[in-house]
Amino acid sequence: MIDKKHIEKLLEQALEDKEFFAVLTKVSAGNKIAVFLDGPHGINIVDCAYVSRFIENSLDRETEDFELEVSSYGIGNKLLLPIQYKINIGRNAKCVLNDNTTIKGKILTADDKKFQLEIVKKGKKKSETTNEIITLNYDECRETNIIVSF
Repeated sequence: MIDKKHIEKLLEQALEDKEFFAVLTKVSAGNKIAVFLDGPHGINIVDCAYVSRFIENSLDRETEDFELEVSSYGIGNKLLLPIQYKINIGRNAKCVLNDNTTIKGKILTADDKKFQLEIVKKGKKKSETTNEIITLNYDECRETNIIVSF
């Protein structure tokens, strides 16, 4: 079976001078390799083709056959890396905390350990609202998703 760490090393080489990055890499039974990419300007087909060709040319099908899928991580998926929070500063997000509490707010800042959300709290009257800024460590959140609005 192809080693996931080997694929991750190939990705490091392939993405060394690129603006985009690998969010998630999977190698499952039957050597099915899945690589999911993200970046500050999104991912396009050219980016996926580049990474796919790089991996394809670095592996030997004669030694071990494999199936390879390289795609965009997608906006609907949960954020996994601090850089994804940084990319999404200014966007609304829904965070599910480890205690199952759900918080919605705008991502204001993000660094390697934590991020800040601006949440709107409703007052006793419908028209009363106050904004509150909360800081969350990534390990306090079970899942964070960007709220897509059209």
